[in-house]
Amino acid sequence: MAHEVAHRVQNELGILGQANQIRAHSGEADSSAFSVRIELQADCYAGVWARGAQAQFGSIERGDIAEAMNAAAQIGDDTLQRNAGRVVQPEGFTHGASDQRQRWFQRGYESGDMTQCDTFGARQL
Repeated sequence: MAHEVAHRVQNELGILGQANQIRAHSGEADSSAFSVRIELQADCYAGVWARGAQAQFGSIERGDIAEAMNAAAQIGDDTLQRNAGRVVQPEGFTHGASDQRQRWFQRGYESGDMTQCDTFGARQL
């Protein structure tokens, strides 16, 4: 849920609009690469939210972060492709690999700082 709310935050900040304009004028590979950056940033923002929810409300229970990390691993493009019996093709990723999704969620959770979620400026995802 926090990941989807993060997309709303991206929209409010104008990030989605800018990214979608760039994607509209890009080839398929570049468009997919931008999609991955959007999704990983949303994972990071979800981590920031989790950190804030814990600090403000104490609402993160034992095991919640492990469950979030497991969910991130299960919905990575590489895992989904493998589970579908396909060969993993990173050029077709639209959400990022499992380890990337986990890493960006963890980054947001550990930092609690949205400025640490700049996937567009990151050299390595």
